[in-house]
Order: sequence, then structure tokens, then C-alpha cells
Amino acid sequence: MKTIHFETIDSTNTYLKKNYEKLDNFTFVSADFQSAGRGRNNRNWKSEKGENLLFSLLIKDKTLIDKFSSLSVISAFSIIKALNLKHLSIKWPNDIYYKDSKLCGILLEAVTRNEIECLIIGIGLNVNQREFVGEYKRTPTSLYKITNQTQDMRLLKDKIFNQIYSDFMKVKEAYDFYNDIKEYDYLKDRQVYADINNEVKQIKVIGIDKDYSLKVLNDNELINLSSGEVTLVKY
Repeated sequence: MKTIHFETIDSTNTYLKKNYEKLDNFTFVSADFQSAGRGRNNRNWKSEKGENLLFSLLIKDKTLIDKFSSLSVISAFSIIKALNLKHLSIKWPNDIYYKDSKLCGILLEAVTRNEIECLIIGIGLNVNQREFVGEYKRTPTSLYKITNQTQDMRLLKDKIFNQIYSDFMKVKEAYDFYNDIKEYDYLKDRQVYADINNEVKQIKVIGIDKDYSLKVLNDNELINLSSGEVTLVKY
């Protein structure tokens, strides 16, 4: 496991996309500030400099690449374990919530030529930021707002890196996290909106399934969503 840190960078995901060929598997790249941080659907990821944990992980291991559909959810579970706080949950496929507020976002991207050459998992965890100014679908929260304590960023980063690395090694050995993860399913039994065949529809979530897809009830039919955005607010 190798770590690289920048004070300022455009995007840790972009850095890995440009440099993955010369970097080792399990390279973690972190930054105090990202000038062009991104979330899903190319949304801007806003973060105050030095107050949050912003990093990306490079995966070149073929065994893990073959399990890409599970890695976003397992990453979220690893962070929840590292934080060890009550009321945390996973909003499929890529967010961590504290109660009903977003604490962490995860973006998984693949670099593909003839086949997938690597995966890049970008993570933004709100740590010491106290105020969130701007328009959000849901007002974010941070570890400081939850605990009223300032976190040591270096210690927290090491703890999370080590937990993700440990859990991904278990994934390589075919450990099944499903029974652990299903206890943290934020969307289970909720009515949500999702894009189904290019149509935004209201559906009921049954829960995260064993293959880490999302089982939902759509027009009285059970289907599984393998990707996409699910929201509690209509688009």
C-alpha cells in the first residue's frame, strides 16, 4: 500500500486516471483541497481546504476488478467500521449517511481500453467542516457536527486506509460481506425515485441484494438495479 498526498490538486481521481500505468496497485492519493472535485454525474464536490478527508484508491488487481460491482458498497462499510459511530448507514450505492444527512460520498470509475485496466474509488468524507453553504438536495453533516470534536486528520486517514485495505484483502479471498452490510441499508423499505428504462419512477426498495445490487418493487414486479442514482427527492 503506497500513499501520495497533495496540498492542492484538481482531483485525486483525475490524477490516478492520468498516472495509473506507472503506479502500484493499492496506491492511495489524498489532498487537502481539490479544485475540481467530482461526485456522481459530474457534480462538483465542494470542500473547505484542510477540513475534510479527500482521497482516491487505485485498484489494478484483476480479482478485485472482477468484483467491481461490490466495491463501492464495501468501501462504505469499511469507513463505517473505521468511524465506529452510531446511526451510520449506507445509501446504495455510494453514500454514507448519519441519520438523514450525508456524511460521505463515494465515486467508482473504471479506466477501460479493450478491457477494464483499473478501478479508481474516490471518497470524500466530511470531517472538521462546521458549515455547509450552498444548495444541496440534503444538507450534509460532518464528524465535527456529529461529535462536537475536532478530528486528527492524519490518524483518521491512516485508520480508514488500513480498514479499506484489510477488507479488500478479504474480498480477494472471497469473504462475503453481505450479512454485515445489510444491517446498514439506509434505503430498505423506503419509497424512492429512480430512473427505470429512461423514465423517473417512484419505487419501493426491498433492500441491498446478495450481489450488492438493489432489489426494488417496480409496478408490482421485483427487479434489481445494478447502477444508477436513487433519491428520496424527485429529480
